[in-house]
Amino acid sequence: MANSAALIAATAGTSFPALSARAADAPRRIDVHAHYLPEKYRAALVEAGHSKPSGMPGIPAWSVQQHIEMMDRNGIASSILSISAPGLHFGDDAAARGLARYVNEEGAKAMQAFPRRFGMFASLPLPEIDGSLKEIEYAFDVLKADGVVVQSNHNGVYLGDKRLDPVFAELDRRSARIFIHPTNPYCPCCSGQDPALLPPIDYPFPMIEFMFETTRAVFNLILSGTLAKYPNIKIIVPHAGATIPVLADRVAGLSPALGLREKLDVPRFYATLRELYYDLAGFPLPRQVLPLLQIADPGHILYGSDWPYTPEALVKALAEQLDNSRSLPPELSADGMRRNALKLFPRFA
Repeated sequence: MANSAALIAATAGTSFPALSARAADAPRRIDVHAHYLPEKYRAALVEAGHSKPSGMPGIPAWSVQQHIEMMDRNGIASSILSISAPGLHFGDDAAARGLARYVNEEGAKAMQAFPRRFGMFASLPLPEIDGSLKEIEYAFDVLKADGVVVQSNHNGVYLGDKRLDPVFAELDRRSARIFIHPTNPYCPCCSGQDPALLPPIDYPFPMIEFMFETTRAVFNLILSGTLAKYPNIKIIVPHAGATIPVLADRVAGLSPALGLREKLDVPRFYATLRELYYDLAGFPLPRQVLPLLQIADPGHILYGSDWPYTPEALVKALAEQLDNSRSLPPELSADGMRRNALKLFPRFA
């Protein structure tokens, strides 16, 4: 972090950009699902063949100043930054370790310059274990990260895989906050990995596959016993729980007939789903949030913008839907979701 001291000195005494009149009167959201793309990470994406990450039209523009201005226009007090799909491990362990250190230090610079405005979920060079353990130590002890971000799978190693146990054990020891983000599915029929198969479904992964990626990862964390083994971690599930709410009864109901290695404790299964935290990035209204409220604790539901991958005009429209909905409980007002977030991140109070 050679440049951090200079950055802090340069911003010392600088007031935050002024709020627009509308945003100044709005409830001050805490955004747990917000992304950042520092320059060397953008270059690494292009070099690795991800100039259209996950099938998106392109890599969106991002800077600290742009992010603060977007927040002020949309009543967002604080954003917890994370790297989005496809993550940062593109096949080379050493390169992934270097890229993780770079993006984490860049995120920490934003936190140090604007401590009330930014937090950070640190990235790890998974599935490489030793480098990830070292990065956890550096991210928490030196950079003071608010938690870590993990992808639904890391080069085909899905969350809940026993190979990741050393990482989860260390995060459990630290009572860490873990933000899950979906990434490209690791299957030939979805990603065109095997040209002998039929062509992949030609839609960007965020539209459909991200929902199933999140669901696979979370159910595997539960069914593998990972969450029971590491009870001190706090998991944030994105996109209003993806398809978890509508598939939960199927998983619980079919489990006795499937010959699982360990019998599913059905009451514990539903209790675990209720203990998870869920953000409302994406399109929770009018339908997706209703089944979510049947399995989730309303006090564990958080706001997420998904900016800059979600354009600001859509961020604004989706936030206004949440503000104006008459079908949501008080815990899902902007003020309510702020209070929910402060349970996990009290430093933003």
